[in-house]
Amino acid sequence: MQKKEAAVRLGSLLGTIGREVGVRDQDIAVLQTCDQTPAEAMSFE
Repeated sequence: MQKKEAAVRLGSLLGTIGREVGVRDQDIAVLQTCDQTPAEAMSFE
């Protein structure tokens, strides 16, 4: 029987990736202030 690897939490994984690529707090702030209203559906008429 194989030993299971320690589970990696998703938040920890994303945090590690963000630090590796150089995402800063300012980058996250810009993303959070963007207009997040859904786009209107396309009309096919």
